[in-house]
Amino acid sequence: MKWKLRSLALTVGVLTMACAELAPAQSQALRTPEGCAQHQARFPALLGKAPEEVRAALQAMPGISTVRMGGPTTPMTHDYRTDRATGLIENGVVTRITCG
Repeated sequence: MKWKLRSLALTVGVLTMACAELAPAQSQALRTPEGCAQHQARFPALLGKAPEEVRAALQAMPGISTVRMGGPTTPMTHDYRTDRATGLIENGVVTRITCG
């Protein structure tokens, strides 16, 4: 019975130390935008431009691996991906860029 209690105490100790080491990294990750979100401040400069030009600019941004473009009636999935940027095309120009 003693060895079970010691084993349990050791396991709890190891898990506590592991959680303590992960906590700062996780909280830092929550504060720092990743993927597409880190570039949102640059999106307004791309609005009103041709879709090809916007696509090239978005693909050059680190953290964005997928760029999709479409009009208001273009079917698109609603899943959220941090590495994806979506451009809304109206009247031949990009009018909105979102992440996800």
